[in-house]
Amino acid sequence: MTQYYPLSTNRRPMASLPATPVEMGKIGAVVGLCGAGAANLRRLRKHEMSGGEALVDTLRSGVASGLATATATLVASRFRQAPFSLLATLVTGTAVMYALNAENRKSPTGEEV
Repeated sequence: MTQYYPLSTNRRPMASLPATPVEMGKIGAVVGLCGAGAANLRRLRKHEMSGGEALVDTLRSGVASGLATATATLVASRFRQAPFSLLATLVTGTAVMYALNAENRKSPTGEEV
């Protein structure tokens, strides 16, 4: 019989790790918002962009990060072995971010935007 030991002697319930793609997507969105917000704040202070541009870019980056994280989590959950799960996470997250990146979209005339 396997014996289990508590990870903590503290009586408070331990926080569980997020398990669903939606929960992971929320975390990804927060990380994306923080990273883009910091970068855009720096660009805003250097007068390289307006406040509206900074806000839109920050929100767009947060949404893209959340979608990429949720999608990567869903794909990675289909693999049982850690190396394949990690590889699936990296490939999927990169592919989603690439597809959502505004620099890679084409205008109706076929030119890159």
